[in-house]
Amino acid sequence: MPDLSRVAGIKPYTLFDGPERGVFAVDVWTGSGLRYTVVPDRGMNICNANYKGIPLDWSSGTGIVSPFLYDCHGWKWLRSFNGGLVHTCGLDNVGEPCIDDALNYDNKDFGGHGRISNTPAQELSWEVDETEEDYQMIVSGKCKITSAIEENLVLERTVESALGDSKILLKDRIVNRGYKSTPVLLLYHCNFGFPLLSAETTLSLPAKKAVDWNGNPVQNFMKIKNPTQENEDTVIYPEITDVSCEIKLVNPRLGGNGIGVYMKYEAADLPHLTVWRHYRKRSYVMGIEPGTCRVRGRLKEIKEGRAVYLEKDQSFEVHLEIGVIEGEGARID
Repeated sequence: MPDLSRVAGIKPYTLFDGPERGVFAVDVWTGSGLRYTVVPDRGMNICNANYKGIPLDWSSGTGIVSPFLYDCHGWKWLRSFNGGLVHTCGLDNVGEPCIDDALNYDNKDFGGHGRISNTPAQELSWEVDETEEDYQMIVSGKCKITSAIEENLVLERTVESALGDSKILLKDRIVNRGYKSTPVLLLYHCNFGFPLLSAETTLSLPAKKAVDWNGNPVQNFMKIKNPTQENEDTVIYPEITDVSCEIKLVNPRLGGNGIGVYMKYEAADLPHLTVWRHYRKRSYVMGIEPGTCRVRGRLKEIKEGRAVYLEKDQSFEVHLEIGVIEGEGARID
């Protein structure tokens, strides 16, 4: 029998050098040219995604920092923000750091974008599920945002790809294992940069209008610019109109015939979309970030009704599909 791992498979390993030392990771390759890394030690995030050797995601200079070096205060989150295809934000905070005085004890200080992406997963599994009809690569784990006497939220995540596919299916279930009703904030910080991102790249999403951070209308919000010397950092909120949301980011020149990335999800599960644009040279990145909320921080998201409240043992599920489009399929009419 042939060794199919020469074509598609899974490889677990531990990173060794510098601030990445000790981080456990799992590489997945599908045989279509798609290859990516799941990092159980970093909230089951997905990074280092490539298609036929072409990078799909944006990675920062921090590297895949060990969760044991995480600094939760203010925006120190940025010191371990490696970017990546899916960098999960939440579950206790999304966006601005804040102090929540409604909570007891010293559990009041919430750093930027929450703790989930610096939380190692438990109950890990990775397997190739082979049948006569299918050949699936599956990585699963659970991440707990918990306090001894306060919240106890669990993110159960499965990441799947099939032989020959150019897509990733992320399946999440968030459960409240605590004793009281608890607000949940969740956002998928998906990051794209060079070479996928350029002034020729086209963004397509089901929205006719958008507002900025302050609620002001934004014109030409799907237009992408080349990097500049200025520290151009903006956040906009497109108003999604479709029930089933599909977003495409396509570079028509990449790979010769065009290569792009698509995202699919149900708007009822992730009703808010944030687009983060940071067009500065050497940190040229666009974040496309579907979520249950915006990025104003825990206090404002709760006050403005964008937090999901889970009662004891209650849960909700989210499915997010991310894939590659190429050639004629990468055209946006």
